[in-house]
Amino acid sequence: MVKRYWFYIPTALFLMFLLSGCSTISDPILLMKTPELTAEKESLRSIIMAQLPENANLIRSNEEDDTNVIHFVDLDGDGVSEAVVFYETPDQNIGIHGMIFKKSSDIWVKQITFDGEGKVLESLYFKDMTGSGNIDIVAGFSGGKEDEDLQNGLIIYSYTGKSVERMLELPYTNYVISDMNQDHINDLTIVNLKRSESNFITTYQYKDGSFVELDKLEMKPFISDYYNVVAGKVYMDQNGNSIEGIVLDASLSAVGDFSKTSIIVMEDGKLKSVLPKDDEMFRLHRMYSEDVNDDGIIEIPLLKRPHGWDNFANEDDIPYFSEYYQWDGKNGMTFVAEKFHDFKNDFDFGFFPPELHNKITVDTKSQMNKYLRFVMIDSGKTIAEIKFFSQSEWEKKHDEWSYLYRTGGKIIGYKKNFSNVDFSGNKNKSKDEVPPIERKDKLSE
Repeated sequence: MVKRYWFYIPTALFLMFLLSGCSTISDPILLMKTPELTAEKESLRSIIMAQLPENANLIRSNEEDDTNVIHFVDLDGDGVSEAVVFYETPDQNIGIHGMIFKKSSDIWVKQITFDGEGKVLESLYFKDMTGSGNIDIVAGFSGGKEDEDLQNGLIIYSYTGKSVERMLELPYTNYVISDMNQDHINDLTIVNLKRSESNFITTYQYKDGSFVELDKLEMKPFISDYYNVVAGKVYMDQNGNSIEGIVLDASLSAVGDFSKTSIIVMEDGKLKSVLPKDDEMFRLHRMYSEDVNDDGIIEIPLLKRPHGWDNFANEDDIPYFSEYYQWDGKNGMTFVAEKFHDFKNDFDFGFFPPELHNKITVDTKSQMNKYLRFVMIDSGKTIAEIKFFSQSEWEKKHDEWSYLYRTGGKIIGYKKNFSNVDFSGNKNKSKDEVPPIERKDKLSE
């Protein structure tokens, strides 16, 4: 999935923050002691490579944010980080394995090797899943493209310093680590989808020496897949009390981009789906739920046909507005933000000022992929324009237009007639540009 953010912290300010010695970071993993990642890194890598079986390769997980090959985490709670790696052995029945190394007298020593499942490491997290204060290994495995019809398998490992114990093994389609019952202890929610057959959501938590099922919710099975599953705050009342939930963006068909969203919360120990009826959440395109206004609450995207475009039959010709809503804590939704997103060329324009909600439209003489004019509904006053240019046209007109995006050999420019929104920082990267290397806020090799 492609994550999209509304605001960015300038690199210079971010580096100043890192160098200032700020003491507000409270993540225990980030506070753990880690080795110097210079010459020692190369030495550790050499030791790890020497321990690999013949024809084995170190691997990262398929999670988008996981750029690490070597993970430094204090698994046994002694205040000193172990080094954890996973590797693949393509010629073996069990294709994925893990190794844990610990530093002893300035030398990294292998402590243990343990097995995974399947052929692909799909995901990897390091979380305290028992409430003990110690970090566990949460890994998701699959059989790869050859076994796409088989369910993935999840394993939670606990390392004691002498052995690795499998605390939980479950099949899954999707999973998230969250705090659904809000008891300040991590729980695990599993999505199990068999198309047109069954669709269950189950939450587990560690209690009295084992993982137990807190509750299980049956959902309608008539979807193709869940392409985006996120956990976080889904509602906050006027007193600042928040509700944790899981947001599921689902494709409705293997053909086309039709989609909808569900929100799952836990009330009095029971899982509950809380959004309006499915027909109110239906979308013609695949869209992603996310926190678009940086308030800590996950917003739900919907599409709105612009005023005056009701008689246009070809959906590809309609410049839909993308609106974002928050669950209102009951049975409805509260508007938060609105933008224009070009689904064919994958760029954003907006967000528009909230006071313009339901007051602007797109002139019906506009043409997708050529020229769009955003106007006030009551007066027809032009408030913004988007235009597609060839390279030669842009060289002649770029003084009159602001740069927005580049795609398919075309340069997209814009004009705006109000001052409180900057459209120049388009969130999506151009298909013709190389994205900058972004610093990952993780302990990596």
